[in-house]
Formats: sequence, C-alpha cells, structure tokens
Amino acid sequence: MSTPRLCGGMECLPKYIGRVFIWLSALICVLILNGCATYSNSFAIIEQQLEKQRYDEALKTLETQSKDAKDRVLYLLNKGMVQRMKHDFVASNESLEAAKQEMERLYAASISEHALSFMVNDATVSYAGDDYEQVLVHLYMALNYLELGQPDDARVEALQIDLKLREIAEKLPDSKFTEDALSRQLTGMIYDELGESSDAMIAYRKAYEAYKKNQSHFSVDIPMTLQSDLLRLALHQGLTDELARYQQEFGIAPTRETTAGTTTEGELVFILNNGLAPIKREKVIGTWAPPPAVTVDASKHAKHTNTTATVQPILLNIALPYYESRPSRVARARISVSGKQADTEIVEDIDAIARASLAARMPAITARAVARAIAKGVMQTSVDKSGQRGDDAAAQLISSLLVRVAAVATERADTRSWLTLPANVQMARLSLPPGSYDVTVDLLGKDENLLIRQVYSQITIRPARKTYLSQHSMPY
Repeated sequence: MSTPRLCGGMECLPKYIGRVFIWLSALICVLILNGCATYSNSFAIIEQQLEKQRYDEALKTLETQSKDAKDRVLYLLNKGMVQRMKHDFVASNESLEAAKQEMERLYAASISEHALSFMVNDATVSYAGDDYEQVLVHLYMALNYLELGQPDDARVEALQIDLKLREIAEKLPDSKFTEDALSRQLTGMIYDELGESSDAMIAYRKAYEAYKKNQSHFSVDIPMTLQSDLLRLALHQGLTDELARYQQEFGIAPTRETTAGTTTEGELVFILNNGLAPIKREKVIGTWAPPPAVTVDASKHAKHTNTTATVQPILLNIALPYYESRPSRVARARISVSGKQADTEIVEDIDAIARASLAARMPAITARAVARAIAKGVMQTSVDKSGQRGDDAAAQLISSLLVRVAAVATERADTRSWLTLPANVQMARLSLPPGSYDVTVDLLGKDENLLIRQVYSQITIRPARKTYLSQHSMPY
C-alpha cells in the first residue's frame, strides 16, 4: 500500500499562493459588503436637495439609486411624494398607483425570500410597505385628486382606505394602526362635498372614534374642524341627543356655519406636510460567545491518538433598527385671506405612528435576529470543527476568520421606510365667499417667530365647494 505523498517545500508554493489568493479575495469582498451604507444612510443627499427645494435634482438622485429591484416600492413612493412637492399631482398619482400595485403584489412575500432573510438579514426581502404606509399611499392619492379638483376620484381612494384598514385589522390584530383618523376625516370631507351627508356623518364618527382611541398612542387631539363638522351634521340630520353630547364634550356652541342650513360660501382647505418622517437607523449588539470543546480525530496524524482541541470563540452579532426623528423648526402655519386667519392644527402624527408600528414589530424582528445569530454561530463552530480534521493550520485560521467576518458583514438591520413622508400633517380651513384670492401662508416657529412667508396668487373659491392647497416644509 503506497504512502500518501505529503506536500512540502517549494513544489507546494503555487498551491498555497492560489489558496491564499482566493481566501483574501473573499475576505475583501466581505469587507466591502460590510462597509456598504444602509438604505437610510444613502438618503442623506436627497434630504439636502429637498431642503433646498431642488425637486428635479432629488428625482434624478432617486432614479440613480433605484437599481435594486427589491426596493422598487420605496423608489415609487418617494418619487410620487417628490412629484407632489413640486405640485405635479398627475405624475405623483401615476407613481403612487404603481407603488400601490407593487405593494399588493408583494403583500404575501415569497417563501424563498423569507428563507434568505433568515440566513442573511431582513433587508434581503422585497419591501412591500409598512401597514401605515399602505394606508397613506391611498390618502396622498386622494389629496392629489382633491387638489386637481376631482372629488369623485378621491372618493374611490377613500373607499380603498376603508378596505385596507379592514384588511389590517383582520390580518394584524395587534397593530396599533387599525384605524387612521385623518383618512376617516378626509373621507367625511369628500362625502360632504359630494352631498352624501349620511356617509359623511358615518366617516366623521369613525374619525372621532379613531382620534379618541389613538390619543394615548399618538397624542393628537380631536381637531376643531372635525368637532365643527360633527356639530353641523348632527344638527342638520336632527340627531338631537348626539348633538347635545358633542356640545357637552367639546364645550363649544354651534357656529354660524354650523347652524346655516345651506350656504353659497366655499371653503379653503390648507394642508401642511410638516418636516420629514423619522428615519430608521441601525444599532449593533456584538458579543463573543465561549466556544464548545470538541474532540478531534487525530488518526491521520503521526501519533494516531485522539486529542481534545478547542475551536475559536463564536462571534454573535445582532443588528436592530430604531427610529431617529428629523425635527423641524416649523411648529405650525397661519393662513390669511382677505382679513380672515386660521392656524393649522396637527391632524396626523406620522412620527408617532411610525414609532408605534416599529415597536409593535420589534419582538418579531429581534427574534429573527437572535435566530440568525445562533445559526451563524453554529456555522462558525462547524467550520472550526472541519478545520481541526485537516493538516493546514493556515487554511483553518483564514477559514475561521472569513466566516466570522462574513457573519458580521451580512448582519444588517432593515432601515427601509417611506422617507419623504412628513413628520406630521396639519390642517386649517377657512369659509370664504366665491371668488379669487391671494392666500398668505406664514410658517411659524415654536416661539411664534415668522420663519417663511409664501403667497399663493389667485386661488379660486367656488360656491359650496372645497378648494385644497398644500405645502411641504422641510427640516431646517
């Protein structure tokens, strides 16, 4: 029986050089992967462009960064919002509609993607939108239609909001976003304008209930505009007991607009999209776990005895997302038209909604991260055990190092979210006689100081109709 020829000396040098080259190449690739920015970090340049109102540049940057197919929903959502910022409402709705269809297609993620996310990280799954984002895409499409003067099309989106909220309540009963108060209020306003007062009252009631239910989570009071609408319709529909209850709860008496049976006045509805929604960041928890002792079969070595060896320590790395607010200097807006004024009030706190949504999902996110860390730890141990059976110490060391670096590099938190959403949405409404008006919008700071003044010329108010006007303010 021939004795195996052991490789040694200069004749084995090419073999070792080739092996080391492969290992080093793989190590470099892993280190490059580890240095890649998370999704939220790549958004910094777009945020700067938005602050300077360079919307076309922001759209070009979004296009440049839209190479990854699994992030297509986010690209379309952000594109649609930037188009809305530049008041291109038709193009905005085209983008948001495409995002909506892609969300529906991805709502049930594939098994293969979930398997990949378990082995690598959550960001490997195609992004289908958070529950609140799937509702807000309908809300902003409705607002686009309203600014285009198309309330019938906005009504279709309102109906889809109702269906989506029911779906969330059914499939995600633990979600804190099973109702969206602003969407319900806007739905009531749409029905109101179309003369469907019974449906409007139902929607206003749902908005009222949603604001009360969510007050502890999102700290948004029932808007004065909603209170006025409830009083008005309760009075007009002869709901005496309900009217008395609202009057007692709100502590307000019916206004002239409330008591009027019909009016030829129109209404200006101003929407302030204030600041930018919170951005997800990544926090990494890393620790070395003690390695298990393994028994190595040394029969291939000269002494042919069993020896006990210890594998390298196991590196456990867990990356979790958290939200970081992007505060705005703007506290609220004041609109002035022909001597009449109204201040905006917060009707939707998206910052708080996003945080609550993430908090509800954190137990599952953390469980997946821990399971991945354990699986990667088992892989490290397996490589170490395999290396102990060979006679190439350098190969064992590099293999162990490589698998540990890979475990670190591939563990990234999923920091994706709809980053062009505002931090909060505010609303102000003014009843005005029909005509054309210059509308002055003052953005005010927390100490009532004037930050920015903008004048919108010749805004048309039509009899018994609502005219919608919106503005986006960025963090400064």
